[in-house]
Amino acid sequence: MTVNLHTRQIRKCAPRPLNLRLPGPGLLMPILGLLILCSAVRTSLAEDSTAQIQSPAGVLGEKTAWATPWYVVEGAQPGPVVFLTGGMHGNEPAGSQAAESIRHWPIRRGRLIVVPRINHLGLNADIRWFPPLRNEKPLRDMNRNFPTAEQPMPRTPLAEALWELIRQHSPDFVVDLHEGFDFHISNSKSVGSSVICSASERRTALAKQMLSAVNAGITDESRRFELLSRSGAVTGSMVRAATDVLKTDAFILETTFKDQPLSLRTRQHRLMVSTLFKQIGLIDEACLDVLTARVAGRVNVALFDGEGASSNGLKNLTRVVGGEADLSVTRVGPADMQPEILRQFHVVLFPGGSGSRQGKAIGQTGREAVRGFAQTGGGIVGVCAGAYLCSSHYDWSLHVINTAVFNKTVEIPGVGRKSMWFRGGPQDVDMELAAAAESVLGRAGDVKVRFQNGPIISPGKDTDLPDYTPLAWFRSEVVRYDPQKGTMVDTPAIVSAPFGDGRILSVSPHPEATPGLEPLIVRGIRWSARSQPSTVKAVP
Repeated sequence: MTVNLHTRQIRKCAPRPLNLRLPGPGLLMPILGLLILCSAVRTSLAEDSTAQIQSPAGVLGEKTAWATPWYVVEGAQPGPVVFLTGGMHGNEPAGSQAAESIRHWPIRRGRLIVVPRINHLGLNADIRWFPPLRNEKPLRDMNRNFPTAEQPMPRTPLAEALWELIRQHSPDFVVDLHEGFDFHISNSKSVGSSVICSASERRTALAKQMLSAVNAGITDESRRFELLSRSGAVTGSMVRAATDVLKTDAFILETTFKDQPLSLRTRQHRLMVSTLFKQIGLIDEACLDVLTARVAGRVNVALFDGEGASSNGLKNLTRVVGGEADLSVTRVGPADMQPEILRQFHVVLFPGGSGSRQGKAIGQTGREAVRGFAQTGGGIVGVCAGAYLCSSHYDWSLHVINTAVFNKTVEIPGVGRKSMWFRGGPQDVDMELAAAAESVLGRAGDVKVRFQNGPIISPGKDTDLPDYTPLAWFRSEVVRYDPQKGTMVDTPAIVSAPFGDGRILSVSPHPEATPGLEPLIVRGIRWSARSQPSTVKAVP
């Protein structure tokens, strides 16, 4: 069902002048050449994309600690004005990542305004509150500071700046992306997995369309999304203020972070927003699979966070890789292992955890998509479990590098049958970076590195794959059982190889978790993406 929009005036016009401090040209840092990847969406959608070049339209709170950019995407034809936000609460990252993707969508009609990281201080600190006011209980929750009947003005500078931006753009729709701590359908104390809006014929119809789309992919009845419209959004929230004061159709879209990876929650947000945008005519084709856009000088990294990816591995890699100005990290899951999505990235990064669970979660079709990505020039970096996944050893492996894995099962007297891959908890081991590592990883010589059951490798038996190049060697070992003695010393710790037109980097230990060695992973990603900026210095 398409909702009739003609009950309100739908327009595409220049907003009234903003009473906000906007940055000068030097601060805006315009990004040239930002292209929506043509192959990332259906051909009909990509062929006439109008939202190809994008830079921040302005900055909320310029020269403050909480300064954050906002973006505008204009359609080629008149249509609705939509204001979308993410990251209001700092411990709800899915909305922020989804908003970062949505700002790259090729809008057909109207105007889309996106503020993807409203509370970036809270997002960086992983706390719900706005950090500068964390000890001020009445003010620390950003989403309680917008106009109400009793308080007609916003109560904090950030809320004031955001409210003024909304007011000046006079949107037809406001969408705020959030997350709950549990599933509302099974725990009424949480609003997780819901669409929240004040009841009206049109808002209810649109909400039901979003619910139908997102619930179609959920088989667990206890995790289905619900409509919460009896009381609408909480008083003091941005969406409630937009509804009551500006008379705008406004929605809060809530996912649930309990027992669900970030990539899944982000995908659910994108699915609901894409459904809404198509219903109101902002887009013609679904944009669910548009996650990012290629930018000159930037490497797009897809970090797998589906089943089998460890929380510590994801945290460390996000911190290390996401801290680089020329690298952009996006969490992806099994459902994102599709050619049209992978082609939006330069590198796919598989973290520690369980290689078998990652491989099985991706499935045969997904593994073939990853192989095709590498075959046509994409880079793949596997760390620890990710190195098991890259190998040619198992039926669930990617088979992108010709490595076999030491994984005997041995009867240990008095203990029982034990698999030899397991060597206990994390320990530091001696590693020698070979001369060949200088050009790839930016360093050679002896180091100490964190190791936790990464693969002990040797040449594989896949004659269709080229030989690998050792970049580092283990010079000491971790042993839990007698049969493991002598099996780790002098074996390759880090290896590289071509795969078609792509580059593969297999890393058994954890440089990203070793203070001082984090740049090895950063350089390895740049190498696999064939990106070695001249400004990048060798690892000290």
